Amino acid sequence: MKNVRVLVIGSGFSGVAAAVALRARGATVSLLDDRATLGGRARTDVIDGLHVDIGAQLISSSFARTVALLGRQVPPGVDAGASDVGHGAPPLHHVPGRDAYLRDGERFPLQFGSVRSLLAFGGLSALEKLRLATHLLPMLTANHAALDAGATRIPVGVDALSARAYMTSNVGVRAADVLVEPPLNGFYGARGSEVSLAFYLMLGRYVSEGGMLAPTEGWSRALSAILGDVDYHPDTRVEALAASGRGVAATSDDGDSFTADGVVVATGPRSASALVAPMLGAEHPLPRWLDSVALRSTWTVALLLDRTVRRDAFGVFHDAPHARRVSACAVHGAKMLNPPDDRDLVLAWPTPEAIADSSEAPSRELVAAMLPEIETLIPEVKGHVVRARVYRFDEGTPIAHPAFATERARGRELAAALDVPVALAGDYLTAPLIEGAVASGSEAAALLELRLGGAPDAR
Repeated sequence: MKNVRVLVIGSGFSGVAAAVALRARGATVSLLDDRATLGGRARTDVIDGLHVDIGAQLISSSFARTVALLGRQVPPGVDAGASDVGHGAPPLHHVPGRDAYLRDGERFPLQFGSVRSLLAFGGLSALEKLRLATHLLPMLTANHAALDAGATRIPVGVDALSARAYMTSNVGVRAADVLVEPPLNGFYGARGSEVSLAFYLMLGRYVSEGGMLAPTEGWSRALSAILGDVDYHPDTRVEALAASGRGVAATSDDGDSFTADGVVVATGPRSASALVAPMLGAEHPLPRWLDSVALRSTWTVALLLDRTVRRDAFGVFHDAPHARRVSACAVHGAKMLNPPDDRDLVLAWPTPEAIADSSEAPSRELVAAMLPEIETLIPEVKGHVVRARVYRFDEGTPIAHPAFATERARGRELAAALDVPVALAGDYLTAPLIEGAVASGSEAAALLELRLGGAPDAR
């Protein structure tokens, strides 16, 4: 792709993966994003000197695409999880990945997604565990190869069921409340009845196969380190795309213009629709498909404390039947390579009910409404909050609803059939995981290369 210029709009994991892949193919790449930091919904903020990932927190070491992408900055022969590589901080480090489930004031150790942890969990009866082993494990094993975050091979039968319906029918209501609702409510703002069994099994596949990894200095820093000579333009909001000769022109909100032979649009689906619709025409099915993708707006509350809290668990999950405002909390110090010994950060995520009732509320009201339940999950918070921030994800997180894989396949088909030098990237085209975003970015780079006349075997 020498002498080819490409724009990538959006600097989340999918956009960075596309930019890095295109640069490796020889293209000159400009990466544009309307925010000041890389990472999209996984971007990093700094609160009083602490790097805080405001969305996704950990990844599985079995996220092979993501680990390979970030591992580009690791010196040869050095494990990406090493604590001291001798060449600065590693991009990723291993964390225990321990969680806790709170019921009636008692904490039960549990690592959500880990089959071994589920079978050892003290909050289920022996009969429920037997049913788990009889039903869930064989289904996970039978569909192992298909449960990839790229979401290209998921069986229709598994995808058609909801995670809650399957767990309720085959194990029981309590197992659905304990094992399905907390992680889906907390991390995706979705109820178990809204999520595909295939996606739930996918989480189990990845967590059971690997340990957990955290970014040493935040996702934004890890992504920045792999950009190389990609021309990065933060704080640049692209408002319009238009055909320009045989290429594409992008116009930013401050009037700057960028021209290129092709473009990867790596934004959320609604933003992507607004950008590509004028190029494709009002009747084109792709913008309509983009506007139909199921999304859930949500937010993260970050509380800076003037003391430490217990770090024997990273995630602390509420008993779903009793959760009103808070689904889960995370103890930031429990994932840090070198946590401070005089303070900590606690992150909290709302329940689906709170999202429905309070999404338009001012930040101060959101914090006040969630604080009592945060204190229930992590009592050390009470009386020790020195700063609070709310991070809103207004466009929303994609929901992997039943039949999502079939829907995603339709979107990828429409995007692949474009007759303009544009490719789309984002986890709304795959599975809503960082690994899915990276897969989408890599595929977008390969597709754009082919569209611009590259060799078919360049993938």
